[in-house]
Amino acid sequence: MARITIVESARKHGISDDEIRAVVSYPMLRTRLTQRLPETLPYPFIGNFDQDEPPIEVIADLVDPAEWVVFHAMMLRPQMIRQLQLEELFEFGDLAYQRPGKESWS
Repeated sequence: MARITIVESARKHGISDDEIRAVVSYPMLRTRLTQRLPETLPYPFIGNFDQDEPPIEVIADLVDPAEWVVFHAMMLRPQMIRQLQLEELFEFGDLAYQRPGKESWS
């Protein structure tokens, strides 16, 4: 299993490190996004922390075969469902409201 490094920006939307690690380790879906920056390999992961929990979206860069660097995590959004063409897999009833963001980090 590759190492999972979580940067502060991934915690911005209230998703815990344990939730992020669960989604990256055991995703329902993982695919590749188009590169927006040179030398990046962004992958979205969609999954649940627990079976009865709503889906979470996580985006991580594969920096080498042994490490994912997670820079984004939040409750799954309709925008991501449309972007990845997942309308047949998810309905609006599957989604949850976004969590309150973190105002500051010490």
